[in-house]
Amino acid sequence: MSYPVVDNETSENTGTAAPAQFDVKKFIFKLVGLLPWLIISTLVSYSIATLYLRYTAQVHKITAQLLIKDEEESSPDYNIISELGVMPGGKQVQDQIDILQSYEISKNVVDSLHLQFQFVAEGRISSSPLYGSKNPAFIHIVGKDTASYKTASYKFQLYPDKFYIFGDGVKSYFKYGDTLELDSHRIYLIKNEDIKPNSKGYNLIIRDTRSVANGIKSLIEVKKSHDMGGTVEISTVDEVPERAMDIINTLINSFNTAGNIDKTMGAQKTNTFLNDKVDEVEHELDSLEINESSFKRDNQIMDVSTAGAEYLGDAASADKSMADEQLQIDLLDGLLSYIKNAKNTYDIIPSNNGITDATLEKLISTYNEAVLSYNTEVKIGPERDPVLTQLKNQLNNLKSDIQKNIESVRIGFETKFNNFNSHYRMFSDKFSTLPEKERALVKLKRQISVKEQLYLFLLQKKYDAELSLASVVGDSRVVDTAHDMGIIKPKASQIKMFAIVLGLLLPIVIMLLFDFFDNRIADRKEVEIGTRAPMLGELSYNKLQINAIINPQSRNVLAEQFRLIRTNLQYFIHDDKVKLILVTSFMSGEGKSFVSLNLTGSLITGKKKVLLIEMDLRKPKLAKYLNINPPYGLTDYIVSDTPFEKIITSIPGLSNADVITSGPIPPNPTELIMNDKITNLFAYARERYDYIIVDSSPVGLVADAFILGDKVDITLFILRHKYSYKTTIKFVEKLYTEKKFNRLGIIVNGIVASPGLGYGYGYGYGYSYGYGYHYGSGYYVDDKKKGPGSWLSKIFRK
Repeated sequence: MSYPVVDNETSENTGTAAPAQFDVKKFIFKLVGLLPWLIISTLVSYSIATLYLRYTAQVHKITAQLLIKDEEESSPDYNIISELGVMPGGKQVQDQIDILQSYEISKNVVDSLHLQFQFVAEGRISSSPLYGSKNPAFIHIVGKDTASYKTASYKFQLYPDKFYIFGDGVKSYFKYGDTLELDSHRIYLIKNEDIKPNSKGYNLIIRDTRSVANGIKSLIEVKKSHDMGGTVEISTVDEVPERAMDIINTLINSFNTAGNIDKTMGAQKTNTFLNDKVDEVEHELDSLEINESSFKRDNQIMDVSTAGAEYLGDAASADKSMADEQLQIDLLDGLLSYIKNAKNTYDIIPSNNGITDATLEKLISTYNEAVLSYNTEVKIGPERDPVLTQLKNQLNNLKSDIQKNIESVRIGFETKFNNFNSHYRMFSDKFSTLPEKERALVKLKRQISVKEQLYLFLLQKKYDAELSLASVVGDSRVVDTAHDMGIIKPKASQIKMFAIVLGLLLPIVIMLLFDFFDNRIADRKEVEIGTRAPMLGELSYNKLQINAIINPQSRNVLAEQFRLIRTNLQYFIHDDKVKLILVTSFMSGEGKSFVSLNLTGSLITGKKKVLLIEMDLRKPKLAKYLNINPPYGLTDYIVSDTPFEKIITSIPGLSNADVITSGPIPPNPTELIMNDKITNLFAYARERYDYIIVDSSPVGLVADAFILGDKVDITLFILRHKYSYKTTIKFVEKLYTEKKFNRLGIIVNGIVASPGLGYGYGYGYGYSYGYGYHYGSGYYVDDKKKGPGSWLSKIFRK
């Protein structure tokens, strides 16, 4: 098999080398070569993901739904209040969301569930928190829990009837139920009989209540379920789902309790106000009744006369009207005194307290709602919050309106009272005609009747206030209690899929990075695309034959490759006049001397005679390779009159092949090569030899080879696989375009085959460069090398 060679000197060469393109086939074959690494990387990545999932805490999401009710502004007195410039503020859902996320609510949750105490079970690799029924013991706080501002940790070892604790100054045995003090907390423990104690013991971590509450506050998320409506979703995340559900349910209960307390505050104030009034009237009524009994006993009067009874009946109606008006006046005076003497500037005003003026009652109700809103904003907003300032101004205006309204209403009740009092004087004449003792008894009965009516009225109002207090309905309703929505992280399926993808991508990315940063020649296509100089042959790497002469009769791969180069040279030459072949490279180490020596052995077919001339006068190697020590060399010929015959030496093992070594290293190699004797030497060699091969210096280091460029018939430029720089290809293209050398061709040396691949330099050109059976060449090589890794290569190749 031979490569088709095109003489680019006779073809179009005005263009430039073809641009590099992505080779899909090459990439696929590279992936095939990476197959073992892909398998190993995927297995390792998947194993790491499995271990990560095994020892990483699973975080659950817990949610609940709460409906926050909103009161309708449908009171018949709403328009009256609006006309007064007082607009009662409706309940806003966002305010309730802020309360749910407030620190005070979170602190109530911590105190209710004792979350500042945390048992932790130690494992072989990681520790896991315990909660609820999984706790080895239940902690109970004795008395009021005092605040702690540090974190403490204690080691617990539990036994059937006692436990051992040590840490932070404590180291002792205790019985279950014994009170002990840990980090300013007085507690006692009750053993959980359903749990078998861990032989490794437990850690009890006591944290600052404030930090725990802030932690819960930061994890609680409250948001509207819809833009319209009052349903909110409360959610949190925790690695212990039971704890998270208890936290949310307790949070809702604390929120509802706080809301009910705020809502019943006005009713409680009213109830207290009415209780004081009832007690006061009851005491006065008792005194009047005692006085009546004493008067009857002392004066032996059993009943009033008919005239007195008639007067008493007529006066009762007038007294009732006057008593009603006087009660309203007294209630107004008491309410005004309560407002002025209140301890807090913004305090709840008793409502539904018996005052019959609807406008005043509505003003008080509006004021109380504003007070509740203010108290809410104080908990969730800063002092300089504009909302607080607005609420303060609203409260001040409402309180001023209430006081003015009380004074206005009181004047109206006083006017009615005076009218009823003037009407009462009509009965005074009848009353003055009664006997003195009978008149005194009627007066007592009249006072008792008035107090009884007042007492019954206050009792009714007190009953109404207590009924209102007992029938308080919460402002929220639980739609869905806390329930587990499942694991949100780590997502096992996603992590495993990511591990598989990462395991597959990592070797590919590394391969691409190596390719990207690798500036060495790795592919035949790089040479073909980078330059139009013809490719005359490729030589595989065999470390057993480095710097060795290949037997011309050998049938191994390397010998066949040199024969292939010889055949390509015949296509490349076109005539029999070409005898002088220059072998050069860009830099040292690319194998030009090895190629020159073995090409010499390959060209001595039949009766062909070949002369190898070493013109690398700076770093000669041929004498060492051939293990010869000729007395004269090229340098001796140039600087002295040494005849041609004395500088020519036969090559051991190669018939019809001679060599001229460089001889002593001169101080001026370039000047020697420019000597006219070189021309004479070439003329002498052309007459006596069929081929002359010149092993010159690298062109990238010195200019020696350029001096010989126009004297030779063909130039072989040596590139070495994974050794020569890619920029050398551009240099070769420049040499070829500018015709610095006659008939420039390329030989790629030292091709290293990638394991299991057969394409290019490791990526395939019909056969792979290795040992054993080589597909495409048809030869079996006797120098087959076996090793411990050969069977693995076969497995992965399959």
